[in-house]
Amino acid sequence: MQQDIQDFYDKTKFDFSRQEQKAPDFQWPTNWIKVYFKTYPRMDKIALAKGKYQADPLTNLVRTRESCRDFEDNPISFQDFSDLLYYSMGIKNKGEHLDMTRRVYPSAGARYPIEAYILANNIGGMPFGLFHYSVKANELELLLKGDLRKESSTVFGESNYKTNPNFLVLTGVMSRTEVKYGVNAYRFALIECGHIGQNFSLIARDKNIGCCAIGGFDNDYLSKLIDLTDDEVPLYAFAFGIPKRADS
Repeated sequence: MQQDIQDFYDKTKFDFSRQEQKAPDFQWPTNWIKVYFKTYPRMDKIALAKGKYQADPLTNLVRTRESCRDFEDNPISFQDFSDLLYYSMGIKNKGEHLDMTRRVYPSAGARYPIEAYILANNIGGMPFGLFHYSVKANELELLLKGDLRKESSTVFGESNYKTNPNFLVLTGVMSRTEVKYGVNAYRFALIECGHIGQNFSLIARDKNIGCCAIGGFDNDYLSKLIDLTDDEVPLYAFAFGIPKRADS
């Protein structure tokens, strides 16, 4: 990994053990919660049309997608989980030579630096453990078998996810894209994570699975847990599981 990328990554890592506890009377600063919009008041305006597309099923998923942080202590089905992974980041033209395969999301130069790992805490028909998603074979590889709910809380923050849902972790193997785009590999990897994340979020919504994107996690602890090399760094994550009902 180029030193510029390593330096930026190191400067933006989270470490929950160093976070200060909020005072009981803490209030968020106004500029943290106020939403700002840019407009050009003096310029001419053209109102956009509202057509039939607003009733399209895909549009409905986009409109109803939301972050879920409260989960039931019930497993999601293995079939739903399988669909989540494949339709978020799987190969779409199977049967082609592997060098000619493409996936369900765009990647700069078709270099595909993103890898996926799953902390399986509540998935039907699966043991507790840490898994790697093999895109090549569309299968899971068991890296560490055992109950990792305590480790999940350490990585992602115990106060945010009290019921320990499942977690998808997206990492970037920078050398795959660096060879073609140099230091831009980091920026492109982040963009790619966004494409995968949107797929994951919308498919989860379609299946009534709760999902929450996570940008802040304990980077070093997570890297150690997965046993990543120096060239591969965690970039993005998602909590997912059965959403808690309002009446429960």
